Amino acid sequence: MDYSLCNQTVTLYHADLKNGFQCTRTLFRGAFFDAKKVQTVDKIGSKDSYSFLLILPSGWDGRPVWVDAAAAQPLGTDQTVFSLAAGDKVFLGDGPEISDRTDWGNFIPASVPGLVVVKDVDVKYWRGAVCHIEAGG
Repeated sequence: MDYSLCNQTVTLYHADLKNGFQCTRTLFRGAFFDAKKVQTVDKIGSKDSYSFLLILPSGWDGRPVWVDAAAAQPLGTDQTVFSLAAGDKVFLGDGPEISDRTDWGNFIPASVPGLVVVKDVDVKYWRGAVCHIEAGG
């Protein structure tokens, strides 16, 4: 696999709102992030919509290894892991720390340029092992 185009830094955010508030922030170096704006026009006007594609190689060239968010089990103290699920947020670049529910509530794409919300996650396999994660929205 060739991940030479995966050369961007993104910050992954996963919030746990069930037991108080906890936000996991993961800085991921070596991602591919492509966002685009699409404008549609019909008889009542125009509408803008935004979409993105995020590719996160799993374990290649020292990158973190993906683990399923539902069954997130650390792989060992020396192995860096990440998870990604629908509803998580992704920031292009080194994003800010999120310390409480108020910060999380204000951390929305409408007010933070470069921030997107994950709608779908697709795990890709090669030779029977996870090779990368594709996320979109």
